[in-house]
Amino acid sequence: MKHIKISIIGAGSVGSTIAYALLLKNIAAEIMLVDLNEIRCRGEILDLSDSLSFYGPSMIHAGSPEEVKNSDIVIIAAGKKQEPEQDRTTLLEDNKKIVASIMDSIQPLKKDSIVIVVTNPVDLITRYVQKITDLPTSQVFGSGTFLDTQRLRGALSKKIHIAEQSIHAYILGEHGDTQFPAWSCARVAGVPLQDFGITQKDFDYIANETKNKAYEIISCKGATFYGIATCVAALCRTIIFDQKRVTPLSCYIKELDVSLSMPVVLGAKGVEKILSIPLDTHEQKQLVHSASALKAYNI
Repeated sequence: MKHIKISIIGAGSVGSTIAYALLLKNIAAEIMLVDLNEIRCRGEILDLSDSLSFYGPSMIHAGSPEEVKNSDIVIIAAGKKQEPEQDRTTLLEDNKKIVASIMDSIQPLKKDSIVIVVTNPVDLITRYVQKITDLPTSQVFGSGTFLDTQRLRGALSKKIHIAEQSIHAYILGEHGDTQFPAWSCARVAGVPLQDFGITQKDFDYIANETKNKAYEIISCKGATFYGIATCVAALCRTIIFDQKRVTPLSCYIKELDVSLSMPVVLGAKGVEKILSIPLDTHEQKQLVHSASALKAYNI
């Protein structure tokens, strides 16, 4: 297996936790943290390095933007965090400036690099990064509704008492207030969820719970980072081992001229295929509405 270099831009709670999640997955990779706050970054590296003897073949160190240029995977996790009661899109202007500075400092990336955007509002920042880099859009995508989908499956698992890994259901659209569950396609072993006794009231409650979970976490502890870090580490593993895993990610949808989440086949070259999921009429309208809400920001 070739040497893999993963660079994480931003050594705050999200970035450092992504690094830790990567170590836990025992991926043989060089992990580099980059942050303007060099003292904070050094502290995170010293702390994370204490876990290396427990978790195998990875190595971790701090680095500079110049060193990012030859990375296989670049994770953008820098930016202002979402405050309690704050909508993700209110972060746009501040985080757009931060990400613009980051991208300017690390370009040109090597032609087969893959960029994973985590910074919120993730769909808008993903589209912005796609426009200011020379990489194909298939190699630049956001974490999107991957975590929201895991939350959805977790809530469904508790309701119908079936392992969430056996539940095929997706949150699509914006990672934000216009996201929606594709209930018409949700299945367990090909069986619709309604056959497991889930009512429309249950569907509405679970959808709302899934959408608002991040707000609740932020209200309680100020930030979310464990869930998203685990998701991003899983994405890196999927890419490194070319697993062709179907995952909802924020990617450029040509027909809608916007980046938002749809199920994609993810592999070593990034987004290899965007799957055309058969939405019902109501869900198709929700998708268009979500796209329109994002396009209103003119990214």
